Amino acid sequence: MKSREIAVIGLPRYRLLPQDLVVGALALVFALLSFAFPQTGRSPLPGIARGEVMGLAFLVVAAVAALAPLVGEGAPKALRFVRTFFPQALLILFFQESILLSVELFRGRAFDDLIAAVDKAIFGFQPSRWFHNALDSIPSVNDLMFASYFLYYVLFAVTPWIPWLAGHREEAERGVFVIVGMMAVVFVWYLFFRVEGPKYWFPDLRAAAYGEFTGGIFVRFFQRVFRTTPLYGAAFPSTHVAFTLLMTIFAARSDRRLLWIYIPGAILVGCSTVYLYAHYFADVLGGIVATAILEPILWRLYPAVNRALRKAEERHP
Repeated sequence: MKSREIAVIGLPRYRLLPQDLVVGALALVFALLSFAFPQTGRSPLPGIARGEVMGLAFLVVAAVAALAPLVGEGAPKALRFVRTFFPQALLILFFQESILLSVELFRGRAFDDLIAAVDKAIFGFQPSRWFHNALDSIPSVNDLMFASYFLYYVLFAVTPWIPWLAGHREEAERGVFVIVGMMAVVFVWYLFFRVEGPKYWFPDLRAAAYGEFTGGIFVRFFQRVFRTTPLYGAAFPSTHVAFTLLMTIFAARSDRRLLWIYIPGAILVGCSTVYLYAHYFADVLGGIVATAILEPILWRLYPAVNRALRKAEERHP
């Protein structure tokens, strides 16, 4: 057996990636907060507070991050794929919980008045109201905007896979680290700077619940989603805008020809967030600024952290 190899399972040595550390640390922070603030909603288990259930769930996530490095080059390709990209699947979990925890941390306090005032100062009116009022009588426009809002999830899911499928594993791993780093910064920010967004902050928009929109499959799908899923409290900066811009940067690194798809897609995603009054225009600007600041920092940080982990492996084989 070669040195630094686990004989029992026949896999290469324990190879910790920088994103494993970030996922594990973020999961532990959310676990502690969940246990500290257990009344975050209806519990899926009788007799146990929802926060306690979520605290245990985040401990499981931390354990997964600790065990993921056991999956090495000898593992099946599908398992190696999951090992690389499993942090992507945690986006919704951390996003949703940051919203519910922020409610408990600040007892409902939000900074919407401040963000709405920024929009007012820029435009002299509320863009989210004007934009959809101008066009929401056109079903095809409504469906385009809801489809664009959904496009964000598609781009977020598939874009980091492009370099991995092309055989550029290190670039893919580096991209996942940037994603996880941005998730950590933005979701912790949401805990302490709560902005609900126009569709929750303005009573008439909240009451409408997109009922005035007509259209096709995407309109009907999101009308159901928004009726049952609480998305208030994580509006500034817009994750839709921030991560779509990040995916556009990743696409440009993989193949600049993809920009013919990604740039129009990113514009549509940004427009949809305001049109659907999910975000203030200031949230869009915040998403752009967040990515412009965090992406280059995290992209350059990855090699240094990775080198430190590899040196630690050499010292402790």
